[in-house]
Amino acid sequence: MSLNRKILAVIIGTLSIFLIINASLTIDRFRSHYTNALISGSMGLAYSIEGVVNEMLALGLPLDSLYGMNKRLTELQRRNPNLGYIGITDTQGKALFHSDSKLLGRVFDDAAARAVRGKTEPFWQLYDRFDGKRYYDIAVPLSDANKQLVGAIRLGFGSQIIEDKVHEAISQTLIIALLTFAGIGLLLNLFLSRSIIARIRRLSAFARAITQGDFPPQQVGGRDEIGELANSLREMGATIQGQIQALQRAGLELEERVALRTNELAQANATLEASNRELSQALSREQALSEALGESEERFRMLFEQNKAVMLILDPDSSAIIDANYAAADYYGYSREQLRQIRLSEISALSEQETQREIELARREQRDPFFFRHTLASGKVRDVEVHSGPVQWQGRTLLYAIVHDITSRKQAESKLERMAHYDALTGLPNRLLKTDRLRQAIAICRRKQTQLAVCYLDLDGFKPINDLHGHDAGDQLLVRIAQRLEESLREGDTVSRIGGDEFVLLLTELSGNEECEAILQRVLQAVSRPMQIDGAELQVSASIGLTLFPDDDNDPDILLRHADQAMYVAKNMGKNRYHRFNPDEDRQVRAHLEEYQRLRQAHEQQELCLYYQPKVNMFSGEVIGVEALIRWDHPERGILPPGLFLHLIDGTELEFEIGRWVIDSALCQLEHWQMQERPLGVSVNISAAHLQHPEFVTQLKQLLALRPKANPALLELEILETASIDDTSQILSTLLGCRELGIHFALDDFGTGYSSLSTFHQLPVDVLKIDQGFVRDMLEDPQDLAIVDSVIRLADAFQNPVIAEGVESLEHGLSLLRLGCHMGQGYGIGRPMPAYQLDAWIQGWENNPEWQQLHQKIDLEHNMDWQVATASHKKWLKALSAQILAGEPVTQPPLSSRHCAFGRWFHGTAYHRYGFLPLYGRINRLHEQLHHLAQELSDLAEHKPTAARQRLGELHKLSEQFINSIGLLVKQADAGTLPPGKV
Repeated sequence: MSLNRKILAVIIGTLSIFLIINASLTIDRFRSHYTNALISGSMGLAYSIEGVVNEMLALGLPLDSLYGMNKRLTELQRRNPNLGYIGITDTQGKALFHSDSKLLGRVFDDAAARAVRGKTEPFWQLYDRFDGKRYYDIAVPLSDANKQLVGAIRLGFGSQIIEDKVHEAISQTLIIALLTFAGIGLLLNLFLSRSIIARIRRLSAFARAITQGDFPPQQVGGRDEIGELANSLREMGATIQGQIQALQRAGLELEERVALRTNELAQANATLEASNRELSQALSREQALSEALGESEERFRMLFEQNKAVMLILDPDSSAIIDANYAAADYYGYSREQLRQIRLSEISALSEQETQREIELARREQRDPFFFRHTLASGKVRDVEVHSGPVQWQGRTLLYAIVHDITSRKQAESKLERMAHYDALTGLPNRLLKTDRLRQAIAICRRKQTQLAVCYLDLDGFKPINDLHGHDAGDQLLVRIAQRLEESLREGDTVSRIGGDEFVLLLTELSGNEECEAILQRVLQAVSRPMQIDGAELQVSASIGLTLFPDDDNDPDILLRHADQAMYVAKNMGKNRYHRFNPDEDRQVRAHLEEYQRLRQAHEQQELCLYYQPKVNMFSGEVIGVEALIRWDHPERGILPPGLFLHLIDGTELEFEIGRWVIDSALCQLEHWQMQERPLGVSVNISAAHLQHPEFVTQLKQLLALRPKANPALLELEILETASIDDTSQILSTLLGCRELGIHFALDDFGTGYSSLSTFHQLPVDVLKIDQGFVRDMLEDPQDLAIVDSVIRLADAFQNPVIAEGVESLEHGLSLLRLGCHMGQGYGIGRPMPAYQLDAWIQGWENNPEWQQLHQKIDLEHNMDWQVATASHKKWLKALSAQILAGEPVTQPPLSSRHCAFGRWFHGTAYHRYGFLPLYGRINRLHEQLHHLAQELSDLAEHKPTAARQRLGELHKLSEQFINSIGLLVKQADAGTLPPGKV
C-alpha cells in the first residue's frame, strides 16, 4: 500500500469513529427533544380545549351537554394529523365526546384510564391502546364551577411518529457522513499528492541524477522535514560537484607541467595528442548528453504515464493531442488511443481560433495557469485549471498540459458571490447589489437622457401578521410579495430587499411620469391581493415613496433618503398609495422627526402627566369615577392637550411605551386613593395598536403585580370605536384575557365608527360612551339628538350602561336624563384636573344644588308629558275626521306612527319610563293600527268619500281603546311598578 493511501486510511478511520459516536449522541438527543416537543404541543392543545370547556362549565352547564364538541374534536384531529385521538371522558372513563364517533359511550377501564381517575393535575403516560399501538397519552382534568372533578381531556399521538422521525434523522446523518468521508478523502488525496508524495518523487529523481554525475537544479522547497532533506541533498550535490571540478583542475595542471618538460621535438606529437584528446572528450560529452537526454525523456514518460494527475501532450501547431496518460483517459471517458485522435478544440468550449491563441501563449510561457471548460465523453461540461509549458518529446518541442478539475470550487465561488449580493430569503438583490445597480442606472439614464425612478416600498400591516401568525408565515408572505413585485416590473427594472418588509424599486429608462405611475399602480394592486398561507387568508398593502433622476439629486444615498421620506408621507396619507418627494415635504418630515424626538425626551424626563376628568351619575348626583387624560407639561409652552402631540407616536414603539406608562400611572393613583379609602374607578384610553400587541395581557399582568394594592375591578380601559381593528378574534382574546384579571372595558366615541352590531355584540364591552360631538350639539341639531337617542336605545337593548361625553350645561344633563342616560362627563360637570385638586372639586360638586336636584325636574315633567301627548293625538284625530266628513282632500301632515307628536313622545321619553311594561307593546301596536287605518281612509276619501265617512266610526272606536290603554299604563306606573333606576 502506498504512503498516500496509508495516511488516508488512518485519518478517515479516526474520523469515522468520531462521527459514529457523535451521530449516536445527536440522534439520542433528537429523540428526546422531539418527544418533548410533541408532548408540549399536545399539552398546549389540551389546554386550549380545557379553556373552552371550562368557560361552559363555569356557566353551570353539565359536562355531557357541550353542544358541537364532537365536531370540534374531529376538526382539531384533522388539523393536527400527528394526534391519534382526542376525547373527553367522565370520572368513570366513559367517552362523552370523541374524535372517533365509534368510541362514543365506551367506558375505558384499562390501566391508562384508571391512572387518569382522581388526578387533579395534567400529566402524560405511555399507553398501549386496544388497537395494538403504543401512544403518548396526555390527560388534563376538568372541574366544574364548584371545583369538583367531572372528567378529563385525553389526547394522544403514536410513538411510531417519533420512531419514523428518528429513522429519517438516521438516514440524513448517514448521507451527510458519506458525503463528508468522500469530501475528506478527495481533499486529503489531493493534499498528500501535491504536498508530500510529489515532492518525495522529485527528491528521488534528484538523488538518482547525482549518482549518474548529473547536477540538475533542485526545485523542492519548504520549511518542513522534506524541505530540510531537500536542502541537505542540494548541499551534498554541490559538494560532490565541487570535488569533481577540483580534480579536473588538478589534472589540467599536471598536463601543463608535462607539456612544459617535453622537448620541442615532441611538441608536434603533443599537439596531435591534445587534438585527439579533445576530440575524444567531445565525443564522450556528446554521448553522455545523449544518454542523459534519453534517460530524462524516459523518466518524464514514466512520470507522465503513471501520474494520477490528468496530463496531455499537445502539438502547438495543430492543437492535436499527441499523447494522454491513463488519468486523462479516466477523466475524459475516452481511451488513450481515442484521445490521440482528438484535437483540443473538440473538447474545449473555445473556438478553434481561441484555442490556438491560448496554445501560442502557453508556448511562449506568457500565461499560467489557464482556465477552460472541457466537455467529457458523457456530455458533462467541467471547469478546469490547466498548467502548461514547453517540453521535449521524442526530439520535438511540444507542450505539456496538467489538468485540474475545479468545478466544485467554481460552484462554491458562485454560491459565495450570490450570498454576497442576493437576499437569502427572497433571492432578490440585497442592499450591496442594489447600490451597484443604482449607480449603473444613473449612468445609463445620464447617457441616454432618460428618467430613473427610485422607489422605497414598505409593507402596511406586516408586523401584526408576523406577530400573530409567526415568523414562518411572515417569511412566506415576503417571498410571495417578492415574486409579485418581480412580475409587476419591466425587464431591466430592479427590485431589491434591503431588510425586514422594506424593498427598493429601480425603474430605468422611463419615458415620462405616466409610465412610472402605471407601473406603481400595478405594483400596489399586486401587493394588496389576498393570499392563502397555512390555511389563513392574509392581506397587506404597500406605501411607496419615489423620487426621479435627473429632477432630483444625482447622489445615490440622497435619492434613497428622499424616497424613504416620501414613503413616510404616503403612510401618513392613509397607506396603500405612492407619493413623490418634494423639498417642502422633506422639511415637514424633518420637523416631524424633531418633534418626535422631543416627545421621547419629554417622556424620558418625566414631563408627561395625567389629568383626571370626573364622571358622575346626573340622576343621583354621586361621583362614579374619573377618566385619566394625558398632558404634556412643556417647559416653554405650558400644559399641552394630547391632540397636539399624540399623533407623533402613531405606529411607533413609543406609542406602546407611553401606553404602558399611562396604565402604570393610573394604577399608582388607584393605590393612593384606596389607601385613602376613596374607591374611585379610573378609565384609561388605549390605542388599537397597543391593544393588539401580542404581549398586551402579559404586560398588564406585570403592571398589576407591581401595584398589588390597586383593585383591578376599578380599572377601565377605553377603546375607540373608530380604531382600526385588524383581527376581531385577536381583540376578543385580548379582551377576555383582561376580563379574567378583573378589568372592565368601555367603547369610546360610540356612533362615530363603523362597527357592525354583530362585531359589537361579540366584544365583552361593559360601557358605551356617546361621542361628545353628538352630545354637545344635541340641543340645536335634531339629527344629533336622534343619534344620541338611538345610541341610548341600542345600549339599553344590549343591556349595557351608557355614559355621555361633552355635557357642557345643565340643559345637556336634563335632556340626557329625559332620554334615559344617567351618567355623564364634560366641562359643564368638571374639567380635567390634577389628582390633588379632585378632593376640592368633589366637595364643591356635592354642594351644588342645581346638579344635585336636577332629577326632580324630570319627575314633574313626566306627570305632564303623557297628557300633552294624548291631547296632541286627539287634535290630530279631530282634524282628520273633519276633513273626511267635509269630503275635502286630506292635508294632514305625514301619517307615520314615529313622526307624529305622540309618536315622538311615545318612542322617546315614554319608552324609558314605561317601555319595560307589557302594556307598552300593546299600545305601540294600537298606535300603528290607528295610523294604518287613517292612511287607508285618507286614500279612500279621494275616490269614495261616502265609504270613507261610513268607516270613520272604526277609527274613533280604535282611538278610544288606544286612549284608555294609555291611562291604564300611567296608572300602572304610578302604582309603583317601575323598576329601580327608571325615572
